[in-house]
Amino acid sequence: MRAAFTIAQRDFRGFLGTPVGWIAACILFLVSGLLFSIVTSQMLTRGEAVDPVADIMGSLIGFLNYINIFVVPIFTMRVMTEELAQGTFRLHAAAPITSGEIIGGKFLGVMFYFTVICALLLVYPLFAAVFAEPDFKVLSSGFLGMLLNIAAIAAIGLFVSSLTQNAVISYLGTVFFIILLLFSGYRTGVPEWYQRAVNLLELGTEFSRGIMKTSSIAIYVAIVAGFLFLSRLVLETKRWRV
Repeated sequence: MRAAFTIAQRDFRGFLGTPVGWIAACILFLVSGLLFSIVTSQMLTRGEAVDPVADIMGSLIGFLNYINIFVVPIFTMRVMTEELAQGTFRLHAAAPITSGEIIGGKFLGVMFYFTVICALLLVYPLFAAVFAEPDFKVLSSGFLGMLLNIAAIAAIGLFVSSLTQNAVISYLGTVFFIILLLFSGYRTGVPEWYQRAVNLLELGTEFSRGIMKTSSIAIYVAIVAGFLFLSRLVLETKRWRV
């Protein structure tokens, strides 16, 4: 497990030491800042009572869940595809660490980065708390849902990225796979449990409304565990070929 944390720390520092990490952070803060300003001004213009959590932060977190579909794969692409393309994966394969530790470290590195970004986004509810009394229980539920959504996207991204050495294919493949997964739940005749399991955006919206179900958390955990396991199997086959 120590090896996984070492890989995670290295990747996390790599995100902060490259323009990609800062550009992605700027995009998320720019989008969230504009949305926060627009939603707040519209509600104040209409003379509506503003609930900082349900109205403002709910809309903000829900929109960021859409944006993360296109942002998170940038980082999973970097930590997996680039290493396979540059040959640095051979160093990991020769080291006394397991494929599970490699995948776990890559996953934790991405999650460390986005946990810091989510923590910095708390500036918005803290600003709203100056003028109102937000429900911090609903707020914590919304941020937990966003982190679980990011974790699911990251796990899927690592799996797709482990299949190819082409960064463009890795990124587009991850985005396409997630969108295809979402739309597959709207097919006629699809069981209700499957519709709920693949609709990551709806699950995230429930959390932003303060609806925290054990079944929703279990779905996220199953998605993360399943795709990380598939990524580990792919790396195992690649290690045998090295």
